[in-house]
Amino acid sequence: YVVHGTNGICVVDSIERISFTAGAPGEYYYVLRQNKNPSNKFFVPMKNEEMLSKLREPMRREDIEDILMGLSDDDVKWINDRRERGDYFKDILHDGVSGRLLNMIICIYEKKRELAKNGKKLSVTDQGTLKTAEKLVEEEFAWALDMDPQDVPAFIRRRLHIQEEE
Repeated sequence: YVVHGTNGICVVDSIERISFTAGAPGEYYYVLRQNKNPSNKFFVPMKNEEMLSKLREPMRREDIEDILMGLSDDDVKWINDRRERGDYFKDILHDGVSGRLLNMIICIYEKKRELAKNGKKLSVTDQGTLKTAEKLVEEEFAWALDMDPQDVPAFIRRRLHIQEEE
């Protein structure tokens, strides 16, 4: 199993020589199938270092404990400029599940609470970023901790001593 960028945990299904252009010699690709949705296939060229750099081993329980113990409040700050914030959050998402990603989720939730006090909501982009980040964390934590993904948020809140929102 490997983690493939924001596509989550995947099974390395095979290594195949594939030509996407008729008559051209094929290149070798890792063929990955998404664990949560096996009909989704991804082809990662074996000679493309940039694409290969997006693959990594799934986390273990110890890795998750280390992340939760090492969280700091000031790791991720809200950026008021929407475009700059979007780029910043996208970079964090592409780095995969990490302390920074958890801090980004916390940062977005804090902004969501602040906006709600004034009768406002997060932008659609920020809501989408939050949803993507939560899914990445839930999938990988559930995998490593052998639990149901829907139980992950409660697990994190317990470990971080955070009260559930009312």
